[in-house]
Amino acid sequence: MSAPAVFLINLDVSPGRLHAAEVALAVQDTRFVRVPGVDGRKAPVEQVPGYDVEATLRYFGRALNGGELGAFQSHLCALETFLASGEQYGLILEDDMDPDPHAMRFVHALLLWQKQRWNDDWYVANLGAKRQKITSHMAELQVDGASMDVLRGHYFPMLATALLWTRDGAEAFIAQLRRIDCPWDHALRRWLTQTNMGLTVSPPLFLTTGATSQIDPAHGTRGEEGRSGLYRVRRMRRNWGDRLRAMRHKQRHRPD
Repeated sequence: MSAPAVFLINLDVSPGRLHAAEVALAVQDTRFVRVPGVDGRKAPVEQVPGYDVEATLRYFGRALNGGELGAFQSHLCALETFLASGEQYGLILEDDMDPDPHAMRFVHALLLWQKQRWNDDWYVANLGAKRQKITSHMAELQVDGASMDVLRGHYFPMLATALLWTRDGAEAFIAQLRRIDCPWDHALRRWLTQTNMGLTVSPPLFLTTGATSQIDPAHGTRGEEGRSGLYRVRRMRRNWGDRLRAMRHKQRHRPD
């Protein structure tokens, strides 16, 4: 049965999360490679390679905090670790993931389905998103009496708790990345909504444990600091631009 390499992002200051993830994945009979996360909460954001604050204000409408930038860098490190492994598929997990009892069996079923299709038409599958918007049905998979729908995520879902990457997808994302101008999950939505190369699943295979966020600022609320005066306008333009592209993709979608 097909299986991906599994990579777990974990900060050095979070051994408790690592232990919980080890236990959860051991139940799934799944080994993983730990990717040391980048803790951006203590470093000056100006020192983050590739971060363009002016471009961020223009596109995203507010500056990013250190935690968001650390999360972006952590996922990039995980992608590079995946590519260095030589594997064809890489499942990148955040350490607050909480897998469904059948999670990894469904991952194997998804890759077996993909192998049988002979059609490399996706880069990333979001396995942890609850909210699905603007999708098209691709397949229904069965495992031990449970079912899961595979969907084309024209409007790629937010959250990066569990992302299943193809090697082509990881290479393509890194090749097109010019700068950091938004959080990681927004960057994926923009790219995958443009390319229409994202999948998602319902119900999600990985939820979260509810552990305290490690990307929120120490003081204040994420999203309120560093806002441009045109924040609302830029957010609306960004969201509607992605939605219109997604709706066009959905109109052109043809079932397998």
